[in-house]
Amino acid sequence: MIEFILKDMFFAALAGFGFAYACNPPLKTLIASACLAAIAHGFRFTLMEYFHFQTLAIATFMASFCIGCLGIVLAKVMKTPAEIIAFPALIPMIPGIYAYKAILYLISFIRSENINAKSDFLVQFFDYFLTTVSVTLALAIGVSVTLLIFFEQSFMMTRHAKKD
Repeated sequence: MIEFILKDMFFAALAGFGFAYACNPPLKTLIASACLAAIAHGFRFTLMEYFHFQTLAIATFMASFCIGCLGIVLAKVMKTPAEIIAFPALIPMIPGIYAYKAILYLISFIRSENINAKSDFLVQFFDYFLTTVSVTLALAIGVSVTLLIFFEQSFMMTRHAKKD
């Protein structure tokens, strides 16, 4: 049980590190993004597999909200903008396989001659398409909510405190 969570967290950390590295940030933010990706992906995996959440979008929203909250804390500690830490940590949770399957079912729908098969393909297309859209929106809304709540603090994170 715990080995599946750790394996999921490890690969999410690698992906988070890789996506953060593409932006060429300082090393400390690379490590923070990798840690946030691992924590959030492991949290989402745990919610789906062990707490039996019904929808991937709700678990993703909770994980992205977690990324936003932890990103604000880490940004304050590291004196860096929270977006630099939080956004690369979101990318491993993008539902690529759902988008890919939606396109495959759409192509199958277009090519099919059988009306029963066409209706099955259309239902599958909308199932995967709506899952893709809802998870993507959950990612964006979950992290944005925290960044908007702490909007005032985000300006102070990169500034050193004034000495009187």
